[in-house]
Amino acid sequence: MAYHGKYSSPSELLNDESLDRDEKRELLKQWRDDKKALLRASNEGMEGDDPSEVLRKVKKALLELEETSAE
Repeated sequence: MAYHGKYSSPSELLNDESLDRDEKRELLKQWRDDKKALLRASNEGMEGDDPSEVLRKVKKALLELEETSAE
């Protein structure tokens, strides 16, 4: 989890000028996949924070990144 502890939100990662577009995409996809796994675990009765809000923000950041690459 290269993003973990470095970024407080997906938008912060998106605004990191030290990363190129592909690095941002990969980190956001990893973040998304991690949150999806956490959602599955919580649905199976495992305890943890509700990751759905962060997952929504990650998906939004990925969409923004894709939209800017189309310009």
